[in-house]
Amino acid sequence: MVSLHMRFWILSLLPLVLALNAMGLALRDSPVVPQADPFYEPPQGWKDKPLGHIFRSREVKVKAIFNLDVAKAYQILYRTSYTNKSEPTTSAATILVPHNHKKDTLVAYGDWQDANGPTCAPSYALQTGIYGDDPSVVLNFALMLPFLQAGYPVVVADKEGRKNAFASGFVEGHQTLDSIRAAVKFDKMNFTDNVRVVGSGYSGGAIQIGWAAALMPVYAPEIPVVGWYYGGTPTNLDALAKKINKSIYSGFLISGITGIADTYPEIKKFINEVGTSELLNGMQYAREHCLAENNQHFIFADIKTKKYTSLGDKIFESGPIQKIFNKLEMGRDPKLTPNVPVLMQHGVSDEIADYDAAINSYLHWCQQGANIEMTEFVNPIAAHALTAITGVPSSFLWLKDRLDGKKVDFQGCRTKSTETILFDVNDLGEDFKDILGIIKGLAGDKVGPNDDKFKKIIANGNH
Repeated sequence: MVSLHMRFWILSLLPLVLALNAMGLALRDSPVVPQADPFYEPPQGWKDKPLGHIFRSREVKVKAIFNLDVAKAYQILYRTSYTNKSEPTTSAATILVPHNHKKDTLVAYGDWQDANGPTCAPSYALQTGIYGDDPSVVLNFALMLPFLQAGYPVVVADKEGRKNAFASGFVEGHQTLDSIRAAVKFDKMNFTDNVRVVGSGYSGGAIQIGWAAALMPVYAPEIPVVGWYYGGTPTNLDALAKKINKSIYSGFLISGITGIADTYPEIKKFINEVGTSELLNGMQYAREHCLAENNQHFIFADIKTKKYTSLGDKIFESGPIQKIFNKLEMGRDPKLTPNVPVLMQHGVSDEIADYDAAINSYLHWCQQGANIEMTEFVNPIAAHALTAITGVPSSFLWLKDRLDGKKVDFQGCRTKSTETILFDVNDLGEDFKDILGIIKGLAGDKVGPNDDKFKKIIANGNH
């Protein structure tokens, strides 16, 4: 059985799946897996190239559970780094280009890959959709649709890099910032010199976007980012580990441990010393599988027992683990403070990303001079999955204002609270009048502004 979290998402799209199946949309042949695809292999001398350098590109077909008719989709292989600039690597990114796209705006989208398998990476998963190893790409794609419908090109980085380092914040942040560096100068996009960029991510995507925001001032201060949104953010891995251990989300914990161990040699050495065969074999399983399979395989796993490590319930308090948890806590290092406006959103009842930890990071950033608006969803049922949907219109409109060149109307930080859990879709205007405004493109017609050819097949039931 899949986790309750995945069930919520999948069931929410069931009517859409049935409608599209009734339309007889054909499967596309699977692309070559990343491990066997020469596109991902950099050429000789690649380490000498600057961050964001593009080595090669290709045009690809993307889909979720259908063939999505964006104008173009490109993939680029670009130069980036792991935890610091002295650890060179390369990564891939997918650029989605809607019809009638704008040439002065770009959205960096943070997906919730939340897994370590190479076929979970968005560059592959976006080509296979629900029929691949990571069906959550369908849901990731749904949250991108408002941006595409508005005409904003979207870049989706393989933010975990070649090591598939889930939850490794410095890696995810660097891969994201360098994907922006690469995308804005990609010749096939012909962006204007005054292009504006925003970043958007929820949950695992918020790890990526949150760290990109924090690292930008020291790693990529020149890129033209004008705003960041991250919601349901796991800002503190210690709090996250304690919250999801022994739960239906334990798979995230095993995957996170694996990603961090594969990033930091000292953590891998420590885990190899204290980990049992159950943990080490589990980490290898995580390296080969995606989100849904991991959460199913490790459901209710209790890492704080001697089944997994010789330290039992002391594993999270051990020196090496606490040291890396501290390093990967957002807001802890004053030098890593976002320097452009940020919108954060969080549900007080979030059962995955700890609310108190997110508020603590927010307050630390505010004390260090950040410009952040925090929206708290205070309704008791505002859990992790629900607030992902609830926050779509408000976060979209906030980012749209930044892309339109509008400044935020406050200095420093401010907090808003709301009990709303159902959004007013009219907030997005005529093109987003109802929920079909977000998923119209899924019906098989064009995605982009001024394209009014959307089929009403889902709305009127005519197959």
